[in-house]
Amino acid sequence: MFKINTIAFITLVFVVAGLTEDCQAAKRIRPFNRIVIVLDASGSYKSRRMEAVDKATDLINKISSVKTKRHEGKDQIVIVSLDSSPEVIWEGTKDELTPENKNYLVQRFEARKDYEACTDVEGGMQLAAELLNREPAPEFKYMFVFSDLIHEPSNGAANSCAPAAKPSVPSENFAWDAFADVNTSVLWMPINQKLAWKKAVKEAGLDSTFRLYAESESGTIRFTAPKKARHVMTEDEKVAGKEKVGGFFSGIFKLLIVGLISMVTLVGGFGLVMFMISRTKNKKRGR
Repeated sequence: MFKINTIAFITLVFVVAGLTEDCQAAKRIRPFNRIVIVLDASGSYKSRRMEAVDKATDLINKISSVKTKRHEGKDQIVIVSLDSSPEVIWEGTKDELTPENKNYLVQRFEARKDYEACTDVEGGMQLAAELLNREPAPEFKYMFVFSDLIHEPSNGAANSCAPAAKPSVPSENFAWDAFADVNTSVLWMPINQKLAWKKAVKEAGLDSTFRLYAESESGTIRFTAPKKARHVMTEDEKVAGKEKVGGFFSGIFKLLIVGLISMVTLVGGFGLVMFMISRTKNKKRGR
């Protein structure tokens, strides 16, 4: 009886522990990348527009061709139209980038003629930063910008824009910190525009992650799909994991001790009762 109850108790402990671990695993966010693609739909970029669409489509094809296993996270992709009123024109996982959706993306991009008079670069970059940094947090962040990044924001009317400075650089209030951990690539920049941005990027301390390409070199750039997200544990996470494992086994040990004490107490009490009954019977026989 003692052995059976002890085995049953130990089995119950491990079943409960296993279920708890499964529940915790179900709540975990599987590692994934977030990729924001910014496409310039403004009139000033019109001559490069289809090249940008082709390059972006090629990048999307490469991203969607990467196979993921059931236990791996799905990369998230967001497409932003950069014009007088930057907006998200498509978002979803890479598995949702079907041929139908890709065709729709091109149509959606070409249909923004009413917004092509101006280019709100800082508004578009701010939108991209918000998308990249929203929850749940991705493992890695990527931004691909197909634009000359010449800032010509609207004055309030669809066809009235503020005059553009050339070269055009970010304002003092530009949120560089929001791109500190973002792998960024910008294509088809006029050479003087690239040089001005390159200086600003370096002053912000982001020259190792912000790659800028001039018009003459952009056509030769070949992108590869971002690598699969693999979570690399920080030292804090490693320490927390060890403490969690130690606490888990400590809890099991305590439960086993309590269970064994309970079993011993139960068996001892049962034995004492049987002893008292036997003694009472013997006394009655002696009479």
